Amino acid sequence: MSRDEFDELNQEAVVAPKKKMTFDKFLQQFNTLDTNNYGGWPLSVKITCWIFIIIFVIAAGYFGVIRGKIEAITNANAQEKNLLNGFRGKDSKLRNLQQYQVQLQEMQARFNQQLEQLPKETEIPGLVEDMNLTGVNSGLKFKNIRLEPEVKQELFIEQPIAIDATGDYHSFGAFASGIAGLSRIVTLHDFDISAGGSEKNSDVPTVNYSLKAKTYRYIGTTDAETSAPAEGAN
Repeated sequence: MSRDEFDELNQEAVVAPKKKMTFDKFLQQFNTLDTNNYGGWPLSVKITCWIFIIIFVIAAGYFGVIRGKIEAITNANAQEKNLLNGFRGKDSKLRNLQQYQVQLQEMQARFNQQLEQLPKETEIPGLVEDMNLTGVNSGLKFKNIRLEPEVKQELFIEQPIAIDATGDYHSFGAFASGIAGLSRIVTLHDFDISAGGSEKNSDVPTVNYSLKAKTYRYIGTTDAETSAPAEGAN
């Protein structure tokens, strides 16, 4: 072979284009694969297989493990929020409970203070004497003061006291003011006022007064235990 022929062969080898890989040839490589000879597979086929294997492993790991962990974490976060909201609600109730306890103690103290102003059963005669003394000091003349039957309410017992007296308007006003100033709770009801004429040596007309004064007694444990057998006997 001459030198000129050798140069022509080199030029043809250089100029000859490389064969392009088409999709059909790529599929043909898969069809002609020898499963027992992995080392002889084309590089493109190996890369493609490894890509599919990696994708499969990632998908299997996500749906098999990671997805379950993510759902567990999501549920745990939701449960944490619920527990936190419940804790905040209970904490708020606890704070309000402490305030309610303070208010309850204050109300209990005021209630006990009001109870102290209610006469006990043994103090009723002394209260009637105080009312009589208040009327006399005010200028009233009592015709009659009598205790009427007790009226039992749900939480207290009402003790009516019928009063018949005479005196002028100023005397009655002083009497009402004195009743309001007593240490025990006494209320005035059912007023019946009629003219009574004038006293001797006085131009001030006298008035006849008929009214009811009411005092109240708290139904305590003793009263409840006493009334229970009586009701059972009836």
